[in-house]
Amino acid sequence: MEGANKVSTDNKKPRVAIIGAGAAGMIMAIRLQKAGFNDFVIYEKGEDVGGTWRENRYPGVACDVPAHHYAFTFEPNPGWHSRLAGGAEIQAYMKSVAEKYGLRPHIVFGQKITSAKFDGTRWHINTDKGLVDQADFLVAATGPLHVPMIPDFKGLDQFAGRHFHSSEWPEDLDPATLKGKRVGVIGNGSSGVQIVSSLARIGADVTVFVRTPQWVFPLGNRFFGATERALVKTFPWIGRMAGGFFKWFFEHVFAEAVIHDGWQRKFLSSQCRRNLASVKDPELQRKLAPPDKPMCRRMVMSADFYPALQKSNTHLVQEAIERVEPKGVVTKDGKLHEFDVLVLATGFWTRAYGRPLELVNEQGKTLTEAWKDKVGAHLSIHVPGFPNYLILGGPHSPRGNFSAIAYSEAIVDHIMNCIELATRKGLRSITARQEAMVGFQESIDARLKGTIWITGCKSWYLDDNGKPENWTGTPGEFRELMRAELNPTEFDVA
Repeated sequence: MEGANKVSTDNKKPRVAIIGAGAAGMIMAIRLQKAGFNDFVIYEKGEDVGGTWRENRYPGVACDVPAHHYAFTFEPNPGWHSRLAGGAEIQAYMKSVAEKYGLRPHIVFGQKITSAKFDGTRWHINTDKGLVDQADFLVAATGPLHVPMIPDFKGLDQFAGRHFHSSEWPEDLDPATLKGKRVGVIGNGSSGVQIVSSLARIGADVTVFVRTPQWVFPLGNRFFGATERALVKTFPWIGRMAGGFFKWFFEHVFAEAVIHDGWQRKFLSSQCRRNLASVKDPELQRKLAPPDKPMCRRMVMSADFYPALQKSNTHLVQEAIERVEPKGVVTKDGKLHEFDVLVLATGFWTRAYGRPLELVNEQGKTLTEAWKDKVGAHLSIHVPGFPNYLILGGPHSPRGNFSAIAYSEAIVDHIMNCIELATRKGLRSITARQEAMVGFQESIDARLKGTIWITGCKSWYLDDNGKPENWTGTPGEFRELMRAELNPTEFDVA
């Protein structure tokens, strides 16, 4: 635990504690290093780096953003084996970056920060293993996909077979052993779609429970042969060009489609509807037709899901689940669906924003209390009343069908501006003003008209009042906002 229990002795350089050693936490750490801030520690609840790519090992797990775009801009990877990289390959890439930049000595593995209290100058940190530490800045790089959402099905604990959340796939459960087994998959988001497609290919007898069908964009995968990979390694500009194309596509087609009703929205919608029309069975096609518009919820990317559902070993159930019994799942029509394995592809608590970590400010107010009526953060990063606490991927950041690495790099630009400003001016604290956050939220709301998210759907993008907690501008506008100098009228400093 080389990074823990260390208090900075250099008054000119603040100590930074980062929560999470996923992609965002690693970006934060590397940027600190490059700027000469070497007094930092990363607290990671798991036993390795990688975040979501360490935790998710279910069959078929892959990124739905093309690999040459889903990479650190400062560390491109010319050796990707496929357009949509598998989870294991992305995890290997994350580990290689951690090694190259010497991050491991700064990481405390197997320690989850459970609470932190600000005393007016520093954050006092406690972990679940009894470790205590102090830091001048506390950066939450936990991401939105780390707290599993477990449905409260009656009798779930009575199920006689194995059951688990998709992000907790047992290490001793080889997917190949499920051939011929009866597997139930609850959920048809990205994880559910990948699991069903993979298990159907293996030969498992798969039943997927679909409460509300989702639109599926037919983004197909393509594997790169040895010759092609060697060519890209020899001429890295080819990989950069591919990454540039997909960056353009996601930022100028997908991003524009969700905020404006232009040709981009019409194009993507037509592709989704054409994909649905590829389902030959009229009744199955009817069951798979979503009630909302494409992109209103996070788009599912797959060229394999609809073909998988048309196999004889896959079944779709739309009846609501009544309860779980030892033998399987009972739906509201009274039918018992028997299974050997039950997979909960039911998503995550996407509005956790660092919690269940409990923050307490100098006045004794907790973050949960501060967010009791409305969750918010100025510029998606700063919570008023909680100085020197900075969120990567907070409310109103550009979540959705984009590269999380790309927008995390932009947010780190802003966080580095804050830390460097505090260092230059000898500041003890920086905190956003409440009126600044309100103004930011009003600017977000002013641009909601015309966005796809308010056309009528239930989505994890929406807050308790039905408003999306997404960035309502373009990725380019978000980068400009992040790279701008801090507006002194929006912050209190001490």
